[in-house]
Amino acid sequence: MPNLACKNLILNDDEQFIQAVRQSKNQLFFALIPPLILILAPFFFLFPLFARGNLGAAIFFASLLLGLVWALRLFIVWYYRVFIITNQRLIDVDQQGVFTRIVSSEPLIKIQDVFYQIKGVWQTFARCGTVRITIAESKTAIEIRNIPQPQKIQQLILQLKADTLREKFDTTSLSAQELVNLVKKIKAGLGEDKFKQILEESDEPEESKEKK
Repeated sequence: MPNLACKNLILNDDEQFIQAVRQSKNQLFFALIPPLILILAPFFFLFPLFARGNLGAAIFFASLLLGLVWALRLFIVWYYRVFIITNQRLIDVDQQGVFTRIVSSEPLIKIQDVFYQIKGVWQTFARCGTVRITIAESKTAIEIRNIPQPQKIQQLILQLKADTLREKFDTTSLSAQELVNLVKKIKAGLGEDKFKQILEESDEPEESKEKK
């Protein structure tokens, strides 16, 4: 796997790592501006601070240390807050601090839809945006914000979902009971309303479909 953020990831049988997605580097750059000011500012006031003796030296080193710790924390959160895509599931690693991490995963088969949004002048020029993933039978959605080329991530997830459905729902060698179980899984994955809509559309006469 390409980075330390995925080092402890345990994959299932036949599961393959596809891609790790994190926020744009521009997001990290702007977040680092305040701590960098704290680190650099004392050097512009080096002589006046040290002229004050111990108090000035304490202010100098306190500002330097605070800026370094702040910058390190921001980098750790940015680096380890990662969205991992495999050929079987999506894994959301939410790094909330240096020692706090929440990990959740959803199988590709439960994905209902994937949207992406590019908003504002900055995101348009930076080619970054937000990807929103809705999960079947879940009131919550997964959001990946400020990521580069969100349209490519959307296409990748939808393609992997299609591949997963094709593999899992190969009906050529299924028994009657297995087909019944398969229909139940499809219904659960799509949701009640979407499943009914597909059934209604499939029952429509060909002539009415052509008119539409």
